[in-house]
Amino acid sequence: ELLKTNVDVLDIIKKEKEQFIEGADVLVVAGRGVKKEEDIAMIAELADLLGGQVACTRPMAEAGWMEAKRQIGLSGRTVRPKLIITCGVSGAIQFVAGMNHSDHIIAINKDEKAPIFKVANDCLVGDLYEIIPDLIEKLKASKGA
Repeated sequence: ELLKTNVDVLDIIKKEKEQFIEGADVLVVAGRGVKKEEDIAMIAELADLLGGQVACTRPMAEAGWMEAKRQIGLSGRTVRPKLIITCGVSGAIQFVAGMNHSDHIIAINKDEKAPIFKVANDCLVGDLYEIIPDLIEKLKASKGA
């Protein structure tokens, strides 16, 4: 016989499994070149379109713009994704130590002398505020979105 109670179950909400950046195949990283906190949404949209996750550098985590668990580097996490796209990341040695074993590194930075370009497979010298929206638009078009 069923136990009688005065409790009615209204809804059951499954908790989404937390994803960690260490296991991601694709990461899109926000660096200090991202000017405003709300611009993280653009980086996250690119990551989402690529089936990846968003990560950050230490200054972004310290500013409170992103969670510390999304920080890459010696004082953060070590990652080895198949693809990592850095956006406005200068490439401090502490950051590079946390991601230099990635299979393919694409770096976007307007400073052609940024240290990140020394470890990147592909270097895009330009304004991330022009490049990222263009990439998002092209990805959406290719997916028919």
